[in-house]
Amino acid sequence: MVELVVALGVAGVLLAFATPPFLRVRDGLAVRQAALEVSTFYQAARHSAIRRATRVRIEFGGDSLRGVYEGITDSVFRAQPGPARHAVAFSASRTVVRIDANGLGFGAANTTIVLRRGAVTESLTTSRMGRLKRW
Repeated sequence: MVELVVALGVAGVLLAFATPPFLRVRDGLAVRQAALEVSTFYQAARHSAIRRATRVRIEFGGDSLRGVYEGITDSVFRAQPGPARHAVAFSASRTVVRIDANGLGFGAANTTIVLRRGAVTESLTTSRMGRLKRW
């Protein structure tokens, strides 16, 4: 009985030391996945603007991402769930970014998107040139 108690005690101590790193890894994977999805969505919308020679409006949100062709009548061409589906917190300095028909950002300069879960944070920043940088 004493051996069993000692073995359970040692297992408990080892588990206590292993749990925080495991949670950080899990949070990091979720944040990286959400950042990849947001940046891929942004790039696809930018390429759509160039391909169709039409201004595109990208609407960022925690629960959804939407790409809209702007014109006389707006047309949603792409929509997908946002970072919230990975339990990742989302904040942005601007929730709407426009990409001109030539691929340049229109009112998008220095838009910062921050994705956070637990102690893990990743930032995405748009430039006036329409590029997106992951930090």
